[in-house]
Amino acid sequence: MSWAPFNSVINNHDIYSDIKDKESYINKPCYNEEQLQELEFKIMNAYTSKDKINIYYYHNHKSICITGSILKIDPIYKRININNTYINFFDIINIK
Repeated sequence: MSWAPFNSVINNHDIYSDIKDKESYINKPCYNEEQLQELEFKIMNAYTSKDKINIYYYHNHKSICITGSILKIDPIYKRININNTYINFFDIINIK
């Protein structure tokens, strides 16, 4: 039987990265009526002016940023299409 080194460093690294990921989790945003109207105003303004915007949205317990212009607003499913990515309106965290 040949000698095999103890591999605790890699296992600790995996555990550390899992803990780090869980610490960076965010909760899904909950907005009041005034905040929803403000987001809707920003979306409509960006859509009509065709400006490039940064949208921060919630996905799998993380905040993701996407930059581009809004291609379509889908009022039935309450989502927007930006750079061929559909984002639910209620997952949007911030628009800049």
